This record gives sequence, C-alpha cells and structure tokens, in this order.
Amino acid sequence: MYHSAFRSILRTSSGFILALNFVAPAYSQSKATTEIAAPISTAWSFADMADLTLAAPIIVRASISKAEVLRADDAGSAESGKVRQLITVAVTTALRAPDAVPAQLRYIWDGPVDTKGRAVKMRGADVLLFVRPVEAAPAGDGKTSQVQLISAIAQHGASADDEAAVRALLSENASGKVPIITAVAGAFRVPGSVPGEAESQFFLSTAGGKPVSMVLLTRPGEPQRLTLALGDVIDDAAAPVRQQTLLWYRLACFLPAHLPAPHDDAALVADYAAALALLGPCGRTTG
Repeated sequence: MYHSAFRSILRTSSGFILALNFVAPAYSQSKATTEIAAPISTAWSFADMADLTLAAPIIVRASISKAEVLRADDAGSAESGKVRQLITVAVTTALRAPDAVPAQLRYIWDGPVDTKGRAVKMRGADVLLFVRPVEAAPAGDGKTSQVQLISAIAQHGASADDEAAVRALLSENASGKVPIITAVAGAFRVPGSVPGEAESQFFLSTAGGKPVSMVLLTRPGEPQRLTLALGDVIDDAAAPVRQQTLLWYRLACFLPAHLPAPHDDAALVADYAAALALLGPCGRTTG
C-alpha cells in the first residue's frame, strides 16, 4: 500500500516530492552509498538565497539522519550524474514556519554520485532546507512530516553566516519597510550648472504604491553616485544602496534591463544603464 501511494505522488507532480510517513521497507534500494563526505554545496549568490527565503513557507536547519537510494521505477529518474534519494532529517531550528514543525522531515532529493556511480554519503550533513508541505499527504505519527523542496537548490549546506543572512532577510521582509519594485514609471534628466553635470531621476512603481525614486548624480571629475529616495523628498546626502540587502535585491534583480519606452533620450538611457551598473548584477544562478 505504501509502495503504490508513494509512486502515485511522484508521478503526478513536476517538482521534487517528499515522501513522509512511509516506512523504510516500502522503498527498494538499488545502490549502496559510499563512505565519503557529502559534497553539500555552500556556494550560492545572495539573490539565490533571497529567492529561496522569500518563497519558502517553511525554512529549517536540520541534520540528515538517513538517505535511501530509490529505484527509478518507484520514484522516477534523476538527471545524469545524480541519483534520487529519500532523505530524512532531524530538525534542529525552525527559521520560518506557519505552525509547529515536526521533529523529522522527509523529502525526495536528487544527489550526486561518485566516480563509480554510487550515491555519495549524506548522513550527518548539516543543511538549510527551503520547503513546502505536501498536500493530501497520508496521516503520520505527528513526529515526521512530508515536505517538498521548492527548487533543485533548496537543500543547501548550512553555516552560521548563511543562517544569519536568512534570518536578516526574513526580518527585513517582515518589517514591510522595503518596497517591492514593480516597474519604472517615469524618468527625466536635468543638466547641471556646469558642463558635464547632471541629475537623472527614475520613478519606480511599487506593490504598495509608495513613491520611490532612483537618483543618479553626475559631476565632472567625480564618480557617478546612485541614491534612492523612499518618499517624496530627494536627499542628495542619502547613502548609496548597500549591496546584499533586501532593497538591493529588489532593485538589482527586478528592474528592467533597459529603460522602457517612451524614454529614448540617449543621455537618459545611458544614465539608466550607469545606474544599473552601480547597483551591480543580480547574480542569480538559477532560472
């Protein structure tokens, strides 16, 4: 019964579905795991982390207690160079959760293989997980829950720095003070009093309707300076946008790559490109 239920869940979903509350004998193992350290990646961009943090309804830090390799006919096939596994973790810390988090979580993950094609050992790895609950899951014992990774990189090697960064993003987002940028609503450029001096303002639309202006100052002999006005008053003394913050992420990753029509003044278009260059690239590594 468990066997057929698990197969049905996997084959009707396009994501990585977790199999919680299924007893171990329900899964057939096709390969032995090797006794080498698990290569859990700890390299991700700030944008990758922000994408996961803002999208996941449940974020936990956990330790992998079991990794069972699954046959392709039971759980579908992983891409070349990986093997599909049922992962069981012991939760150590809940960073975000709508309700109490069970002591254990189970989910499907496509992990790497060694040079002999065997699954790399996972037990004991410390991970950050970005997951969602699986709907219509079988009733469990209350101690283990079935969840789903929200993306292929949603199991990530844990570190104190990464955990702190995720907590900071959650706090910033919960404050409601950082606007969600939706579009460039308007723009204009004003020449200064001396040749080569100018100020360009780009008015940004936000999800809540709060006025936001991005201002590029150009002065001869000085680096161009980009500031942001989170209100109706433009302050030339405002601090530049600090990278690797929620505000920077929402600008660098969601502003259009080019100044939208009808703004076709060459100098204004160039200033918009300069503003994006000062923000720096989003750095997202996943689609």
